[in-house]
Amino acid sequence: MSAVGRRSEEGVPNKERQASVIASWQRCVEKYGLEPYKVAYPTIVTRNELNNYRAPIEDLIALAMPEVERLFERFVEHDYIVSMTDENGVTVLFRSQDPFAVKCTTSGLQLGAIWSEELQGTNGIGTCIKEARPISIVMDNHFDPRLIDFSCAVAPIFGGGGKLAAALNVSTSANSDHATQSIVREVVRRSARRIENRFFARRYAGREMLRVSRYEDFCDAGVEMSIALDSSGKVLDATPDALRLMSRPNMPVLGRPLSDVGELERDDIFADGVVSLTVHGNRLFLKRTGPAPAKFSAAQKARALPRARPQAPDTRLLVGDDPTMSALVGRVQKLVNRRLPILLQGETGAGKTALAKALHAASDHADGPFVSINCAAIPAELIESELFGYRPGAFTGASKSGSKGRIAEAHGGTLFLDEIGDMPLALQTRLLQVLSDGEFVAIGATEQTRVEFALISASLHDIPALVALGRFRQDLYFRLNGASLAMPPLRERADRHAVIERVFKEEATETRLTEVQLDPAARKLLFAYSWPGNMRELRHVARFATTLAEGAVITVDDLPTPLSPASRGAAQTTDGERQAVELALQQTGWNVKLAAQRLGVSRATLHRRISAFGLARVVGDTH
Repeated sequence: MSAVGRRSEEGVPNKERQASVIASWQRCVEKYGLEPYKVAYPTIVTRNELNNYRAPIEDLIALAMPEVERLFERFVEHDYIVSMTDENGVTVLFRSQDPFAVKCTTSGLQLGAIWSEELQGTNGIGTCIKEARPISIVMDNHFDPRLIDFSCAVAPIFGGGGKLAAALNVSTSANSDHATQSIVREVVRRSARRIENRFFARRYAGREMLRVSRYEDFCDAGVEMSIALDSSGKVLDATPDALRLMSRPNMPVLGRPLSDVGELERDDIFADGVVSLTVHGNRLFLKRTGPAPAKFSAAQKARALPRARPQAPDTRLLVGDDPTMSALVGRVQKLVNRRLPILLQGETGAGKTALAKALHAASDHADGPFVSINCAAIPAELIESELFGYRPGAFTGASKSGSKGRIAEAHGGTLFLDEIGDMPLALQTRLLQVLSDGEFVAIGATEQTRVEFALISASLHDIPALVALGRFRQDLYFRLNGASLAMPPLRERADRHAVIERVFKEEATETRLTEVQLDPAARKLLFAYSWPGNMRELRHVARFATTLAEGAVITVDDLPTPLSPASRGAAQTTDGERQAVELALQQTGWNVKLAAQRLGVSRATLHRRISAFGLARVVGDTH
């Protein structure tokens, strides 16, 4: 008997249930080899691993935070949690009234949990990611019996090129049914659409943009789509639903003017008001977003205008107005032009990546590529093929077309090696060879590949200390350290008040606010905050506040936690976590393995919490 048939009396999905649920169960059994009663607890990644998962989508996370907060406020009274995962199912945002409640922790509903279908069986997040469409998994539809008390509604969020970038989820342990969850799913789908449109607008800031809706009054942003046009008026990109509605058989949408895609009501799509586009019987309404641009000229319609070289970021924002630091950055810039390797050191979020991009953009080789590699985010077993590339058939599972490799992609430009201190020792040897000889051999190849690029490395670790511990090659350190620059943390910068004001103004401009001011209470909170996430955290806070603000004045209520008034309950949350840890340890006689299972976390995570709370077993305490 198949696993799908074993729980028939418990409400296993059957022919009357959603076909996608049945298909997911079949994948679990036939493809992943899972069994319902033997599904492992969700993996909880470490704090450093979570930061690595969040880094590639930090812009999306910042843009999603206001919508996650709105969803949470809407559903919190009905005992729902709200979360967002990346494309791998790793939980990167999590909101709950009590994030350390037993139901959450014992089921793995927490920040850093991995909810892929391959590991956890049929579940809302993993199955949504697998099928790339909104879905509800209601109670006993879950493959894992531990989750039969839960119901969830999840919707995908798409990024560039229609690639799935994240999943938005709401879950509840309250008794529910398919009818209720179908309503919740629609609310979540609309929230995901709003996030998706903001993300799209961020990627194509400065381009001509059109809002797209099936309804002429454009009254609901949750059902809108977006189109970006290039300088010649052709479709540069569009959100997935817009592409689907505009597509016709054997007729590509991208790279074509809208007049070729369908029947336009009028040619001047950027005039005031709304213009309709009829495609294959579907009538869509188009409306410009932002100020009216100049009309496209005949020459623009005939050919795309060459793009202007982007202006280099303001390095004052990154390293401050200190004359000594400014002079040091100026010298470093000259060394980058001579392709002398640069090593940037500083805390997470201090601006190392942004400075590397600024140095490249202002260099003599700015027309070349800027290739960024996070050495801590690539799995150890993939890092060699990712960096050096491979030939077709070089190993089992290799792409039939092979891979050029990231290092070869940087030829003629800048290679940025982020978190270089986390590169495995074996790969350090190969990298040293590339830097010494300017050439390497791809996996499965026999001929050498020649490369030339400027090299910038960055690490939050003390590299000389790693050398002393034998975890980093000394000769590679000397190769990387042609010149070094220490990035100061935001809390230690003498100009941090000016930096905070400047970042808020920049983000307000992106949100199309002409002016923005911080009211005295908000300014006091921002200036007194310790900014453990440094410039990255400041950027996210400013983006959150300027997106959520009703007007041009930012108030305390516009700030996210832990800066908002809600953060006054943060201490209570910490106390609640401590109590949960103490209770689990007491109930298991301080058996860390059993206590971690009860809390739904790894033993390493529990050990960190024990240390953070300063907990110690009392002699004679066996309960």
